[in-house]
Amino acid sequence: MANDNIDSREKLSKRNLITYAIGAIPTALLAGIFLLTYVDFFYDDLKLIWEFFIMGQVIYLIINALNDPLLGQLSDKTDRKKWGSRRVIYIKYGAPIWALIFIMIWFPWSYTNQVIIFIHFIISICAFDSMLTLIVLCWMALLPEMTSNIDQRNRANLFIIIFGFFGAIPVIIVQFLKEYGMLAFQIGNIVIAIISIVCLEIVAISCKERPEFQKDETFPILKSIKKTIKSKSFMLYIGFNFCQVFNRSIGLTYLFTYILILGNNTVAIIGYFLVYVIVGFSSNYICTKLRPKWGIRKTIMRFSVLGVIGNTIVFLLILNPTLESLIWIGFIWAAFFSGYSVYNYPLMTLSIDEDEIKHGVRREGMFLGMNALFTKPAESLGPILATIILEYFGYVKDEIIQPDSAIIGIKILFLLVPTIFTAIGIIFIYFYPLYGKRFSELKKKLEVLHKRKRENLTSRKNKTNK
Repeated sequence: MANDNIDSREKLSKRNLITYAIGAIPTALLAGIFLLTYVDFFYDDLKLIWEFFIMGQVIYLIINALNDPLLGQLSDKTDRKKWGSRRVIYIKYGAPIWALIFIMIWFPWSYTNQVIIFIHFIISICAFDSMLTLIVLCWMALLPEMTSNIDQRNRANLFIIIFGFFGAIPVIIVQFLKEYGMLAFQIGNIVIAIISIVCLEIVAISCKERPEFQKDETFPILKSIKKTIKSKSFMLYIGFNFCQVFNRSIGLTYLFTYILILGNNTVAIIGYFLVYVIVGFSSNYICTKLRPKWGIRKTIMRFSVLGVIGNTIVFLLILNPTLESLIWIGFIWAAFFSGYSVYNYPLMTLSIDEDEIKHGVRREGMFLGMNALFTKPAESLGPILATIILEYFGYVKDEIIQPDSAIIGIKILFLLVPTIFTAIGIIFIYFYPLYGKRFSELKKKLEVLHKRKRENLTSRKNKTNK
């Protein structure tokens, strides 16, 4: 899997990389603030009872799982002649709607009526996530059309992480605004929403869809779903990604509990974000450099195994209260050996490439939609399991002083649960087939297919001009 000479058509310029990666800023801003705050906002601030919270998560799981493949198919089948694009149109016009929904989440409909808070909760999380899916799906679908070279995709993903880092900084600032009252928090989120609209409009204006793929005729939805599920590499990726999404869902979202064991002060919170971003990004960069030598599959497996071993040891040690400070070592270890997350999307694009070779059409929208269908439940199951653990171990809402049992529950949630799901993810990636010789063959076949599509497009244009 050595790095080959890159066809000029497949090489992304700095301008391509920057304008595309700008799309990571609103994703980091809106999704970051949402994930970091929505549980704390509804569960802690508005005091939504846990039964309603779990019920809402189940409803959210069902609705958003069903609409993901529908939105993917909508994008794939959009008439380019009529609308001018299959992807960009949804980014351009969906951005203001997504931002408006984000703003409205943080204006409580009631502070006392549990039913109204519950309705606000369901509508907010379902509407926000549906628009997130549509816009991010279309944005992500642009990348594999822009280049079929895996190293260029990895490079683009690294730029995305860099821009995501800058997007994470305001997320931290907005969290501190909450300490100055709800009004300051709401104003901060309005500013964030405006910035997000501007960034997405830049993406919509600057990024172009490749014309040779616009003539692809996709399948009817049921047939498209069936063919997608039959992809072995994709379904193994789904299993791996499910575990990744599950771990992310209990990461930043439950920071309000983790700070109780990391150190309940501003320094601890800043330290958490610095480790999360700096250590994580450093590892992302190292993983991209290891790709030509080890390949994606081997890099993921080696980092995952080391992460599981280290976190298991640290978890067993910090059960002893006198060794609790070692939790920072566990957190740094976990952040570093999760650096293979830089491969999450490029890994899926290989399955999309394989499907294009088999069926002759690119179906990013359906693959992204089906990925969301199978992995979105993890976004709800994570908080559900986390809530059950906190309730079982006696966590007291909105209290700095917690019983010893609650501290044990938080330690389990912070280190043990993610370690278990990382270990499960290793099993799926072990059987992932697109590596080595098969990966090399896939690249060659893809180059031949894309060359033929370009020739067909040129031929059609010449006939039209005549």
